[in-house]
Amino acid sequence: MVLRARSSLSAIISLACLLQLGCARFEAPAELGTTVLGTADAESARNAENAGQLGNKETMTEAFALARTVLYGEAAVESPRTGALPGLRVFLCAYQDEPVQRCATGAGDNLSASIRNAASALAKAEPKTVNAARKAGIRLKMDVATRAQDSVFRRSIDKPKKRKVARYGYWVQSGTQVSWILPSEILELGLYSDKRGKKGIPRKNVVKALARRNPSLGQLDEEFEHQQIHTVAWLEQLTEGDEAPGIVQLYRTHLWDFDSVDPDRLLQRTVWAADYLISSISADGKIRYRYYPSRDRDSNSYNLLRHGGTTYSILQAYDRTKFEPYLTASKKAIDYLFARCRRDVRKGPYGGGDVMYVLEGRTIKLGGSGLGLVMLDQYAEATGDHTTYLDEARAFARFLVSQQKEDGEFVYFAPLKPGDPPSTDTSAYYPGEAILGLVRLYSWDRNPLWLDTAVRGADWLIQVRDQGKDEKRLANDHWLMIALSYLYNYTKREDYLDHSLALARAVEYQYQKNMKSAKVYRDYRGGYYDPPRSTPAATRGEGLVAVLDTCSVAGKRCEWVEELLHETVRHEMLSQYDPDTTYWMSNKKKSFGGWNGGLIDPSVRNDFVQHNMSSILGAERHLRKKQGIALPGGPEWTNSNLEQGLTWPGVEQQQMTKLRAATLKFRGTTDWEVPPR
Repeated sequence: MVLRARSSLSAIISLACLLQLGCARFEAPAELGTTVLGTADAESARNAENAGQLGNKETMTEAFALARTVLYGEAAVESPRTGALPGLRVFLCAYQDEPVQRCATGAGDNLSASIRNAASALAKAEPKTVNAARKAGIRLKMDVATRAQDSVFRRSIDKPKKRKVARYGYWVQSGTQVSWILPSEILELGLYSDKRGKKGIPRKNVVKALARRNPSLGQLDEEFEHQQIHTVAWLEQLTEGDEAPGIVQLYRTHLWDFDSVDPDRLLQRTVWAADYLISSISADGKIRYRYYPSRDRDSNSYNLLRHGGTTYSILQAYDRTKFEPYLTASKKAIDYLFARCRRDVRKGPYGGGDVMYVLEGRTIKLGGSGLGLVMLDQYAEATGDHTTYLDEARAFARFLVSQQKEDGEFVYFAPLKPGDPPSTDTSAYYPGEAILGLVRLYSWDRNPLWLDTAVRGADWLIQVRDQGKDEKRLANDHWLMIALSYLYNYTKREDYLDHSLALARAVEYQYQKNMKSAKVYRDYRGGYYDPPRSTPAATRGEGLVAVLDTCSVAGKRCEWVEELLHETVRHEMLSQYDPDTTYWMSNKKKSFGGWNGGLIDPSVRNDFVQHNMSSILGAERHLRKKQGIALPGGPEWTNSNLEQGLTWPGVEQQQMTKLRAATLKFRGTTDWEVPPR
């Protein structure tokens, strides 16, 4: 396929190219063929992919060794595996801190020759930045083209089905000039937009990216022809010294393989996440709300409710590890929230008085006091300090009491001025947050009003809101699921157990809905919605953890809930930025350990991290329980902690140092950490 070039691009774009990713002038040598599949035909390419040869680790280890021989002068290797495969086009990219990415392509008579040609092209184009002296800081990524489909960019935005985002890239040829965008680069370069009214891959972004890669491509027609390219991608892992790096297969920008649901692995991910969160807390206690790695920019928006929820999760991590910087940072975050609260007098049918609430927006959100109280409950349990924030906890609780109507339903959005009519808007999550805050406060401040209010609230949700709904109609309510575990602990009411299991069945139903898609898109497994997002999986994980707690208090095993939790957690772990998946970022330290929004949302938001970390912590806790180890968290721990004085010493310093090694490598220390003595 040949495209018409109407004019050369401006010198400004050419200059800009030198400052961007992967720029070089690429011509398509006639002797190597000019097709995206290289010298291979479509059938042989398809056969190589279907036979699993490109997904074979031994084959691809050989492939990377060949590339390193050309790029770095490492010892020559035999190539029986790659030499026996067709000459599929290879795209070879070198990722490092600066420049972030440099790429080249090549094709030959067989895959071995394609790799050598791609490596030679990269070495020729980038002798100063990709060489043996710099190899310790370089991670190679290799894409092998397997399929191509003719297409035309006919409108201002390419609108693929979301499940296809980052599963194909673009190959454009104009005369002897070619340029391309690899599938993973759709996300790496921030080409895909999920903004309302602008969802898709804008033409202007694609054209700019193609021009940055090859300024000589020429100006493209308004409706330009291209080929959608599919690849099999592999990436080198980080290594120390001269040790040969391992490799991992990629799918979109995350790993092809799911991580194991192993308690040690879950603890590691918890520490990475907690380290990310404290690194995002400024000196005044404000938590970075949202970060866009592809643009290296922070969002200007904020959400105080998520601030409270995020602080709650950091305190959970402190409870598990007893790593003091987690507590120090949390206290400052608590102060930040308090500074944005207001106190006045409000009363409802069941009481009230001097109340405290989060001030944000034109109404008072019930969830502000609910999550604020949950945060303080977690502080009290994690530290054993039941006095420092008792006044504020009670004031939050009195606000919640004041907003309960006679039938048990809460007012979701109260007026700023006492006595004014409330908003009629509702929220699916605010009641559960309020109920959880109250029932956990009752654990350490035995005022029956707290428990009674929580019971009335839960009864309304079960008997009115959720009445008669089967698993197809019940909405996920993880905060209620957590609250019910504590309510069942105190009341032993069978309807609380029954509703917990009903909510878990609703999660199971939602899980099954994605299993058909998972046969084609492997990363859909264990996810929720289309496309799956990390937070819906995480909140369901939190809820399933709580249902297991309720089952445990009731003396039931509920193995199916545990299996569903593990499926969910496996999916969650795809979205954490770990040592492998930060390869493409210009500012790795701002992302490492965080959770992105899901399969096609690279951004990191504080509540993405909060919910995933809480879910991971709970899953680890239940796995350790099978090993005879009781970890903090859940109603049974609360009983043991308050009634028997059971405490948790945390993670030993030597182990914590090991768990934080990658954090220190990527980010270094934060202002919250006490310098070593």
